[in-house]
Amino acid sequence: MENPLENSPQREARILVKAKELWAADGKPACGPEGYQEEAADLVGMESNPDAGQKPVKSPVPISADGQPIEEAWLEENLGDSGGDMDKLGNKREVPFATRAEEKKALDE
Repeated sequence: MENPLENSPQREARILVKAKELWAADGKPACGPEGYQEEAADLVGMESNPDAGQKPVKSPVPISADGQPIEEAWLEENLGDSGGDMDKLGNKREVPFATRAEEKKALDE
């Protein structure tokens, strides 16, 4: 297996041939085969290393039986105000009130 990042005369020749094939397949546009060099280099690299990227990688997050990530319970600690008497706003209701009277009463407390 050759290194796809290492340039060699054989690899450059394969890239040029592939670029010409792609150029011809697109109807020979004005850019010439040079416009297909990058795509050809990618394809030649894939052809020379067909098994690249096929090795399974273990997930850093545990996965449940149904395929969903299992998050640790400590993640819940940083989800904002947990309520309580930490400040004046800690006990305030954050959802709309049913009536203006309820709202006034809650804000006066």
